[in-house]
Amino acid sequence: MMKDVNRNNSMQAGWLCAYTPLEIMAAAGLTPVRLFGVEGGSEIADNLMGQNICPYVRSCLAQGLGGEAPDAVVFAGCCDSMRRLYDAWSYYCDSRFTFMIDVPRGKGPASLAIYRNSIRKLADKLENYTGEAITAENLKDAIRQRMKVEAVLDSTSPGAGLNGSRKHQLFIEAQQQDSRTFISGYGDNPFLNKRNPKQRNGKNITISGNLLKSEILIGMVEECGGTVCALDLCSVERFFTWRDISHDMIPGGGLDELLGFLTQSYISRSPCPRTLYRKTRLDNFLGLLRSSGSNGVIYIPLMFCDPFLYELPELKRKTDELGIPGLLLQSNYQNDSIGQIRTRIEAFMEML
Repeated sequence: MMKDVNRNNSMQAGWLCAYTPLEIMAAAGLTPVRLFGVEGGSEIADNLMGQNICPYVRSCLAQGLGGEAPDAVVFAGCCDSMRRLYDAWSYYCDSRFTFMIDVPRGKGPASLAIYRNSIRKLADKLENYTGEAITAENLKDAIRQRMKVEAVLDSTSPGAGLNGSRKHQLFIEAQQQDSRTFISGYGDNPFLNKRNPKQRNGKNITISGNLLKSEILIGMVEECGGTVCALDLCSVERFFTWRDISHDMIPGGGLDELLGFLTQSYISRSPCPRTLYRKTRLDNFLGLLRSSGSNGVIYIPLMFCDPFLYELPELKRKTDELGIPGLLLQSNYQNDSIGQIRTRIEAFMEML
């Protein structure tokens, strides 16, 4: 049980992957805070993990080594790089609590059982860590609060009057604040009354990739004459879990039934490229292009992220069939080489 904790971040829990059940952390009395790494590179993190591994993972390790992360961190076994981050973090970083969730690639009965058993263990470990019991009632409340957060975020859909930079910033805020704090600031869905369909200029861009560190690149697209109308990122569109699930669908049973409900909801969410459901992933991506009215795509996968790189040929073939041109900008997760990137974006925008 946690005792004699003096650091300000002791009641936060860091997380890194959208398949992490934030509701369980909230039900244990913790505030889930997504880790986005540190500004600039880190020689120590590069030496520990090597430079040919995911730059986001290295940036997050630097955050942990610098003592800038919460006392508790929940990892997801979504890729080899993330597993190696868990190993390095457990050995080198001064964390009071670490846990690795098993995240299957499928969604059949065996996959559901693997994920459910893993989040059940997470719940048990967090109860021991915080000393607060995770009950059916406080887990239901955490789910309801997350639904409210997602309802606010969903009101930023195309035409809501927000540019891409502000939308991205809003999603980051939601992932680094307590749900109630976020809702208190945006709970009246203020964007629903500010729709402005005339903001588009015929150069509507979807940005697709893992996640971005800041709004710099989005702002650059907008400065070059584009309208960023969709963000196919794990920190934006693929952050949603409860978008199509209403409050009255939450089961009224005990904790086990709720964990099963949580499992089904997370495993059935919009898949990322690491899953076995490439067709569903592709259909969702093309649906996003159509619904947002995009006529250009900028792909920004992280360097060394094989699942995203593997899917690019198929994405390009499908977008070519639709007559939607694309631009590939591999990201090292740092805001450098800005001049070169701007030149390529300017050329792409002129082509549209």
